[in-house]
Amino acid sequence: MIAPIIYLALAVAVAWLITRFFVYVRSDEIAIIEQRFFGMPLEQGRVFALENQIGLKARYFTPGLHFVLWPIINVVTKPDFVVIGADELGIVEATDGASLESGRIFADDPAGQHHNNFQNPVAFLKANGIRGKQLRFLTNGTFKINPYLFKVTKIKKTIIKEGQIGVVTAMDGMALEAGQILGKSVDDHSHFQRAEAFLKNGGEKGPQIDFLRPGTYNINTEVFKVEVFDATYIGENQIGIVEAMDGLPMDTTDVVVPTPEGHNNFQNGQAFLNNGGHRGPQERILTPGTYYINPYLFSVTTRQQTVVNKGQVGVLISNIGKDPSGYTPPVTSAGEDASDEAATTRHVVSKGYRGIQREVLGPGAYNINPLAYVVIIIPTTMRSLDWSGERRTAGAEGMSFDPFQVVSHDGFPMQVEVRCQYRILPENAPYVVQKLGSITELESNVIHPQIDGIFRAQVARSPAIAYQQNRAEEQDAAEDAVRDDLKKYRVDVVSVMITNIHLPEALMKTTQQKNLAEQEKSMYDAKQQAEVRRIEFEKTKAEADAQVDIITAEAGIKVAQHEARQVEERARGDATRIRMLAEAEATQTTQIGDAEAEVIRAKGEAQAKAYHDQVNALTAQGVTTVEIMKAIAGAGLKITPDVQVTGSAGGALDGGLMQVILSRMVQDQTGIPTGGPTGGKADKIAS
Repeated sequence: MIAPIIYLALAVAVAWLITRFFVYVRSDEIAIIEQRFFGMPLEQGRVFALENQIGLKARYFTPGLHFVLWPIINVVTKPDFVVIGADELGIVEATDGASLESGRIFADDPAGQHHNNFQNPVAFLKANGIRGKQLRFLTNGTFKINPYLFKVTKIKKTIIKEGQIGVVTAMDGMALEAGQILGKSVDDHSHFQRAEAFLKNGGEKGPQIDFLRPGTYNINTEVFKVEVFDATYIGENQIGIVEAMDGLPMDTTDVVVPTPEGHNNFQNGQAFLNNGGHRGPQERILTPGTYYINPYLFSVTTRQQTVVNKGQVGVLISNIGKDPSGYTPPVTSAGEDASDEAATTRHVVSKGYRGIQREVLGPGAYNINPLAYVVIIIPTTMRSLDWSGERRTAGAEGMSFDPFQVVSHDGFPMQVEVRCQYRILPENAPYVVQKLGSITELESNVIHPQIDGIFRAQVARSPAIAYQQNRAEEQDAAEDAVRDDLKKYRVDVVSVMITNIHLPEALMKTTQQKNLAEQEKSMYDAKQQAEVRRIEFEKTKAEADAQVDIITAEAGIKVAQHEARQVEERARGDATRIRMLAEAEATQTTQIGDAEAEVIRAKGEAQAKAYHDQVNALTAQGVTTVEIMKAIAGAGLKITPDVQVTGSAGGALDGGLMQVILSRMVQDQTGIPTGGPTGGKADKIAS
């Protein structure tokens, strides 16, 4: 019974001894060992034992089965491999090695070619590796690291996103010079990823002039502190005003400093300084876009673009350029700058001089540095200034003021409303700025007081009613006076108008009464003239209406005269014919022929005389009527009563009596009986 127990104990003891002498290390770990006895002591200041030294060994067992001289050599622990992820870095701090130089914070890596990323600690120590935080770091991968000799801290890689920059501050390096703000750029540090090269090439401690653009970087953030800033963005219709924090000092006369070339829009700070850049506001600006600019070297502020609208010009006042004291204005075709004008316009200069620029900006958008150039907008369209009771705010058309309160020559208070229209030609805009500064100054401090004074003087010289009556003349005189006064300011006056005149109520009432009376008198005169014209019209109309009867009567007279002449001529012709016959017969019987001829002649003359007497007695119209009656009687027609006698209003029977007489004459000529008291055919014909 005892024997089996002894055997079992011996087996366990042997197994335990085997585990002491044989050590198995897995594939993902290492074994840290310690030599306890029989060896050399460590040097003073050393922590880890090399070769046959007593103490915690620098070397370790790699994965596999190892024989150890236990208990002289002992396995202390089996740590896992150090794994650095794809987005990580391993910052290493050595607990043993050579001492750091005075003033240094991070250790160089003189043994870098030997220790294989700190996986060969013996080579690190033998090659004079330096104790402390290492400049070298571990990138992504799996490493067999002695955790007692090398403490590894995992950090994230430095990622600068699009639209950002990384501003770097070095925790180690040479000291900056007096007055120096940023550490100057050095070569071969590969965007601060090679800290050792940075220090060897003279890298300086503090904020760096170089910075990181968008990307992913393997940077030892124990050595380089990285601050992420947004990139400088200049939006549409904007500009960027740049001020340098470092560089040569500004001149005392400078408002902005000239900007050197070759710095790629301030994105290469070292080139800016190397090419003689000055500290202070820069003449050059940034146009719309995204810029990677070190904010520790350059301060950028955004401003709106300078916009000159339609109907405007921009007058530039330059703060840069040559001193204008010796500037001689050019002589124009009119010679205006060659005489007294030159003295007053010496600050209106050509390009390249400080002062008001002769050339103006037309409508458009401009990227102009407002520190280098002040832009005064001057409207060139017609503007209107009103002195009116209806106030309006100042705007694109002009300003408004209260009406003029004035006193006339005869002591009446009056209120005069005025409108002045003017314009400024583009070529005259610089001189308006030179004399006045702005359009507001022109309107409020020049045009307003001048027109005020002119109208007050005019009204004071004229009685109130006369001023109103002579409004057109007073307006023309005021316009001429205003135009002459503003000519020296190079302002073109378009018109000056008196829009309204307010007289006192009592004076207005009196004037209205007087005007009303005059209007009534004019109205009565007009009515009288209208009545006279109406009478003349009625008279003319009556005469025109009577013209028809007059013309008809005159035509009848002429017809009767022609008929009587025809009858007379016919009788004369008959007499001549009879006489000729008689003369022919006279060859036979002279006496008989003479007698008959005499009878016939007498008869013809009597008949002609009868016709003539008829015309004289009855008028041509009456004779015409008789002849018509003859024709009707010859035809045997009865168209009227046999006898009709009428009387006039006075009782006279002139018309009826004439008809009876005519009836009797017809009876005598035709032999037709009248029919007695009741009237016959002759009476009917006469009627």
